[in-house]
Amino acid sequence: MDLNHLLYQQQVAILRKSEETPARCSAGFDLVRHYQRRIDRLREDLGATGWPEWCAAGPGMLA
Repeated sequence: MDLNHLLYQQQVAILRKSEETPARCSAGFDLVRHYQRRIDRLREDLGATGWPEWCAAGPGMLA
């Protein structure tokens, strides 16, 4: 699976998780976290970073 497809699948999982009822939230398997691990691993294999070079601070550090 390429990076764009993994990112797409993660976004779909995020949207579906936000629509879950509290009873289904305890299902056990966290698909969002699963995709994040796969994305991180693929980025590392490709030598890509999660953020552009001009944004060295990362998320939450932009002001």
